[in-house]
Amino acid sequence: MALHHREYLSVTAEALHPGTIVRYSYRTGRSLATVVERTDRFVTFVGEDCDGKFTHGQIDRLFADERLEIVLDDEIHTPDDQAE
Repeated sequence: MALHHREYLSVTAEALHPGTIVRYSYRTGRSLATVVERTDRFVTFVGEDCDGKFTHGQIDRLFADERLEIVLDDEIHTPDDQAE
């Protein structure tokens, strides 16, 4: 009997770029948001019910804790007054 070795890769802050849709789980709920800025140090996302500016290390921990997920969606989730 052969055992198959599977390697699982983790998602990191490197996967987030402006326009990426994320689902952010926070203390009082969950919300969709759109990444609006990514620098060498920070990732910023904005949504109808949540905003966030996190360091890459914080983003990596949110992914590891399953509090942040990438969503395959083509709709922008920023409020109308913040859309570019």
